[in-house]
Amino acid sequence: MPSFVFAGVGGQGIITVAIILGRAAVIEGKPVLMTELHGMAQRGGKISVEVRIGDYKSAIIPSKTADAMVAFEELEAVRNISKLKEGGMILLNRRRIHPVSLTIKQQNYPDQIVESELKKYATITVEADRTALELGNKRVANTVMVGALFSTGLLGLDEESIIAAIKESLPERHWECNLEAFEEGKKLVLEQSAKAI
Repeated sequence: MPSFVFAGVGGQGIITVAIILGRAAVIEGKPVLMTELHGMAQRGGKISVEVRIGDYKSAIIPSKTADAMVAFEELEAVRNISKLKEGGMILLNRRRIHPVSLTIKQQNYPDQIVESELKKYATITVEADRTALELGNKRVANTVMVGALFSTGLLGLDEESIIAAIKESLPERHWECNLEAFEEGKKLVLEQSAKAI
């Protein structure tokens, strides 16, 4: 019964990712719960979504129990790291978006703190933004991350269910690009796994 945290900022398509995975679970007849937390501003403000697949009583993931975190931005990964269980995995899109709070105070991005925290967990870098741009649509970075998560084997969902859920969740004109992004995301993690062997 896996639990996942998705973290980033508004406008990165994080809720769409959670909806796709929730629908894929429903297609397979598996119970699923989801909760979302927005910061002050939806676009550009911090956001986290928790998805639990299985017979859970609550949608909220207790501290130190999530199997994996899918982080769309580096600082947001660190902000949500307390949810991750010991030995948990982080799929990290290497992107830095300066929070408004840092900009107002004229503070630098906390590079050292971010790197120090990420080293404590099995962190896999997923170049989702770059891959999406190579596919010609920066908005499919979120579906790249879906492919990356699927290829870890942690989801416990069939590929056919995820593809069906992508089609149910998005207008038909976006299917081709998003399905291609899903495939590329799968490759990114598989390639890193092969290099590690």
